[in-house]
Parts: sequence; C-alpha cells; structure tokens
Amino acid sequence: MSQPIEFVAIIEDAGGGGTFVVVPFDVEARFGKKRVKVKATIDGVPYRGSLMRMGGPCHMLGVLKEIREQLGKGFGDQVCVVLEEDTEPRLVQVPEDLRQALDAQPDAGRFFDGLSYTHQREYVKWVTEAKRPETRQNRILKAMNLLRQGIKER
Repeated sequence: MSQPIEFVAIIEDAGGGGTFVVVPFDVEARFGKKRVKVKATIDGVPYRGSLMRMGGPCHMLGVLKEIREQLGKGFGDQVCVVLEEDTEPRLVQVPEDLRQALDAQPDAGRFFDGLSYTHQREYVKWVTEAKRPETRQNRILKAMNLLRQGIKER
C-alpha cells in the first residue's frame, strides 16, 4: 500500500458545472501509469475516483458537486486533498429491486454486469435517488430499456 500524499489545491471550473483540482506532482513518475484509481479525502470528505490527464500536462482529480455542497465550497476555494492509490476492487451495491429486474432480463443484466464501476454506479444512483416508489419503478423500467439497447449512460 502506498503512503498517502497530501496537498492543498484550488477548486477549478471544468465547465458545464464540473470542477477539479490540479494534482501538483508527476503522477506517471509516482505510480507508473497515466490513469490511477485513488482513495481520497477532500477537506476530510471521502471520495473514490481517478487521477487523469485532461489534455494538458498535469493530472487532475474531479471534485463532485455533492462534496462541494457538503463543504460549502466552490470555484476558487482552497481544499486539502489526501490521496493514495486505490487497489481495492470497486463493486457497486445493486439494490434488490434493480437486481431482480436485471435477472429477469438476461441481456440487460449481462450488459450491466459488463459495465465499468462508474457506469454501474450512475445507473444505481439514478434509481436510488428517486423520492417516490413510482418514480423509482419507472427509472428501473427505463434503465432496463437503455441497457437492452446497449447504452452505457442514461
């Protein structure tokens, strides 16, 4: 397991509502690869993500809207980031009602099971964030339709 790395960074605007912080060290030299899965805390709030280059010379770490809201911070604010390489398997906890729908439609289920952690997580999040049972059921039905069509993102 690698030693945690700590640094202070400014939340930057990625456009379209997204934000990130610049990673102030050579990620490829440190980890030996271009894209690195990490466990991080941003001002103490835990996050699992990836360090990646987005067209420039530096790597960046995304800062989710939920984290910014929890911290009460936004563009231009300073945060303390602590990160280390994440070597643990990334498994999404699929709620029972969604799992039953996936099992009932094998093509959709196989496609879902083959999706990346991130795409699986987004489908699950979309279903579980529904406030009303009817909305949740409708989202499951829509998800099954999208997955049968081989669509990674909803």
